[in-house]
Amino acid sequence: MSIPEKPEQAPQREKTPVFQHLLAVITHNWGWKLGCLIAAIFLWGGLIMQDGTLMRSKVFNDVTINVINEDVLMRNGYTVVSGLSPENLSGVRMRVDVPQRVYENVQASTYNARVDLSRIQGTGRQTLQVLTTSSSTYGTVLDLTVTSIEVEVEEYVIRSRIPVRVATTGKLHEGLYAAAATPDPIYVAIAGPKSRVDNVARCVVPYDLSTLPYTVGTERTALPFRLEDRLENEIPQDRITVSPLNTGIRIDSITVEQTFYELSSLPVDVDSLLTGTPAEGYEVVSISVDPSQVRVAFSDQADVTSIEALYASTPADINGLTASKSMTVPLLRPTDAKYIGVSAVTVTVEIAPAAGEEAEAAPAEQESGT
Repeated sequence: MSIPEKPEQAPQREKTPVFQHLLAVITHNWGWKLGCLIAAIFLWGGLIMQDGTLMRSKVFNDVTINVINEDVLMRNGYTVVSGLSPENLSGVRMRVDVPQRVYENVQASTYNARVDLSRIQGTGRQTLQVLTTSSSTYGTVLDLTVTSIEVEVEEYVIRSRIPVRVATTGKLHEGLYAAAATPDPIYVAIAGPKSRVDNVARCVVPYDLSTLPYTVGTERTALPFRLEDRLENEIPQDRITVSPLNTGIRIDSITVEQTFYELSSLPVDVDSLLTGTPAEGYEVVSISVDPSQVRVAFSDQADVTSIEALYASTPADINGLTASKSMTVPLLRPTDAKYIGVSAVTVTVEIAPAAGEEAEAAPAEQESGT
């Protein structure tokens, strides 16, 4: 039996002197060499950071587009009615190319993304380009996710002497009388889109008496208002400016002024209500007054203590009456009275034969009956 021969091994490649030299360089003091490499990287990074002219890309998210020259647009006789809502102007992504030296300092506001309303020259749908500011100092805007905005434009008109009306609701505190509420100002001027301004008929101030404190004297309250058309439908106030006449100062509230007086109850003087006497043989049995007490408010509270009762201005004449009767008697309004509950009272006079006349009439009747 023959013994199998071993396969011949591949001859090992001889290492060249150059390869051996490189291997020796790499493996010899490799820790020092790795440290030098790291130091070189840091040195390179430092040199790059010191190069202020190097441009780097920076991204800003949620950028807001500014709106400029709205006053110029109004002076030109136009106004934007739609398209400039916060949803259309915010959430923009901006990419800029920034010099290395100001990279950490620049903000989105540095590039002032904006739309310029002074470029509008007519009504209807308009397209406004989004403008940005670029400079050698802060770099250049490379990209915006929103490059234009579409807006709707109308004529800008002004109307003056729109009347202000106070719409009073609620119940006044018991024991108080209120004079008429007056607004300040009583007229306003409005300015805005023609389609809305032309429909405004009045400015209405809701005024709830139940929310006011219990007070005697003049009360002034600043309240919000609404604009209404002739059918009392509310007109949206966005894009409409309301101002006092001849001022141009925009207001968001109107002052309502009202004076409150304390009510007092005064009795009606019965003796002053009647004049004359019943027919001969008759007498007044009783007098009743409705109401017997009347509520009065004075501008000067001191008058309450100085006036004891209310008196008739024209007494009822009972001269010659032979039967009971009800009459309306007007009251004399006290001087300085701001309010009187009723201007007249009802007086009921009960009239009957005098007591002596009845006593004499009874025997005579008996005598005539026998």
